[in-house]
Amino acid sequence: MKFWRMAVLAVLVGALVALPASVVTPSASSQVTQERFSVPFTIPFGVPCADLPPGVTEISGVAEFFVRTTARVDSDGVLHLNINATAFGTATDNNEVVYSFNYANHFSVDVPANEFPQHFKVTDHFNLNSKGEASHMHLGFVVVGTALGPDDFVTDTINVRGDAFDCDPI
Repeated sequence: MKFWRMAVLAVLVGALVALPASVVTPSASSQVTQERFSVPFTIPFGVPCADLPPGVTEISGVAEFFVRTTARVDSDGVLHLNINATAFGTATDNNEVVYSFNYANHFSVDVPANEFPQHFKVTDHFNLNSKGEASHMHLGFVVVGTALGPDDFVTDTINVRGDAFDCDPI
């Protein structure tokens, strides 16, 4: 797994450890938050992307995100956190070809009352499509793992589609 993906997981785990007591108080109901925001992106983003179509050196766009976070604490004090993110939009390459794209990410983690170990799963996909001669880019991965501490992760990549770790920009 690439360093920046591990860094994102480390930030998420660190944020979970710092959750306020009101979120980790056992409750029969779930707490849900929803957010909308925009994120600009460029492919490639600093590393070579093997899945760029021939003749395409760069693709840029803005992702319109919707993120829904659900947190529930069970009777044993285990926090069950699910984050579902989706994004849609258009992007343009260096040849002025316009693409549509969709992105989805599901992150789930179980955080016990004593904080560790935390078991998590990440499912991620990014699809870039266009009409005409430009090829389609379909990227994705599934990773499961355990956080043994704030900086100690064990992960297993279950599935990878395309050059997901170098081409998925968001």
